[in-house]
Amino acid sequence: MQLIAITADSAWRAALHTTKTATVESVFHRALNLRLDGGELLSIFPAGSPDAPAGLVSSHGIGQILGGVGETVELSPTAITFNTTTITTNNCQFVSNSLGERQLPMLSHDYLEQFTQHVKAQAIQGSFYGSMPNDVFNSAQVARLERGRGQLKLAWTQSSVEGIADATQQLIGLGIGLTPSGDDYLVGLLLVLNHSVAADSANLAAIKQVILDNLGTTTSVSQAYLRAGLERRYGEPLRDLLIAVTSQADTFENALQTVLSHGATSGQDTCTGMIDAWKLLQGFTTESCYREILQEVGI
Repeated sequence: MQLIAITADSAWRAALHTTKTATVESVFHRALNLRLDGGELLSIFPAGSPDAPAGLVSSHGIGQILGGVGETVELSPTAITFNTTTITTNNCQFVSNSLGERQLPMLSHDYLEQFTQHVKAQAIQGSFYGSMPNDVFNSAQVARLERGRGQLKLAWTQSSVEGIADATQQLIGLGIGLTPSGDDYLVGLLLVLNHSVAADSANLAAIKQVILDNLGTTTSVSQAYLRAGLERRYGEPLRDLLIAVTSQADTFENALQTVLSHGATSGQDTCTGMIDAWKLLQGFTTESCYREILQEVGI
């Protein structure tokens, strides 16, 4: 079967520069993940998928099989070759998925509240919006998520680098699925803080260092997303949402819906991280907000 590569993240340009092999690590209905010998994870998505860090969009359809887990794949400057499928890359358009060091505008309090209410109205139970009924395991997990989240916000307001590091470490890998809720939350924090006045702060540096030091404690897919966040690289839906909200557009609903549709709770967990980051940037240190944080962490 002959396919073509439509678009690819810049990470693929480096991977295809010289001939090498990779191994199919996992296969899903909408994605196939390759592991390079050097440890990097690259993904291939079906036609119509949004651009993503380390992702390549091919002309194949959703659910179409490219290869099986454990299969050896050859990468070359002109093609990605599976046992029975070849994806030619001659006319592939490479994209960066990066916002660089771009600093984006701060939201007004009212606009942030509007965005927060839109997210809450559509959120489902299971992570940061309450536990699932009669599920003891999920209840315990949600309690840990909320405690880590609350401790991180409290430490940030106190400029406690040690406290920030401890809370961040609690959140990494916390949750279930390909991208645990704690990781999705951290990606949302990075998305906003990386492009704010806090981009070079000691607080954010502490978060980033702990993420980097603890990548091995979460899933391989989540590792790739967190590493991309550290490098200021994000999927197209997150970039579109961030720009729509920071520009305070008349409507962000379409962009929000695209993000919320990602995973079971991944989209809403990322949005929760974004909301908390904006609140911290607005000076989440009023007495009422401070009491709210203390209540979250059980103090």
